[in-house]
Amino acid sequence: MNAATQRRLSLPLAILAVALGGFWLAGLAGLGRSVHWDPPRTTVAPQAAPGRTATLPRPPPLERYAAVWTHPLFDPQRRPQLRGTEAQSLGELALTGIILTPGLHMALLRGRDDVQVRVREGEALPDGSATLVALEPRAAIFEGPGGRLALTLPAGAPIDPPSRTPPPSAAVSPPPSAAPGTTSMVVAGGDSPDRREARPPRAAADDEAARLERLKASLRQRRALPDTPPAPAGER
Repeated sequence: MNAATQRRLSLPLAILAVALGGFWLAGLAGLGRSVHWDPPRTTVAPQAAPGRTATLPRPPPLERYAAVWTHPLFDPQRRPQLRGTEAQSLGELALTGIILTPGLHMALLRGRDDVQVRVREGEALPDGSATLVALEPRAAIFEGPGGRLALTLPAGAPIDPPSRTPPPSAAVSPPPSAAPGTTSMVVAGGDSPDRREARPPRAAADDEAARLERLKASLRQRRALPDTPPAPAGER
């Protein structure tokens, strides 16, 4: 370090030394002893307005959630509810058939777009809008939010009465699933196999004899016709 540099630094260093000495003397004289902290503020909770008390809403009754345990999520009797355009009301269904047997009571319905719906007695429709409560020979009674509604078969729908006597022909036997005198079925728009009466054996024999007579007459007519000689080859 040369002399010129020392002369340039001597003045700032002298000023810094004087300032530090002044702060030291001020501290000895009691500078800063009168500084104190303000007391902490006390927070007061807001008081409610007089005459008004905060009340919680009352919980709904437990019976409101009865569907939770009466229709559990994994109940095998549960069916998906149709939404949107798939759901259809009871008024859009038409009764097409009724099945009444000792082990099966079922109503056959037809919805829009020819959708077939089968409902057993005591079960609800696929959309859950109504329940089949009773079946009659020509009517099905449903119960819904608006009350009971009866759907009837169209006029002229055939009824299959219980068969009480076996057919005269031994070749025709009743269906094994339907016992005589215990089954009744109603189907609209068609004949049941039970309604087709078996032809008596005598009538079948008469038809067979008439067919043989017609065949013999045809053979006699062919024999009575003269034989036509074949045409010469040049005349063809």
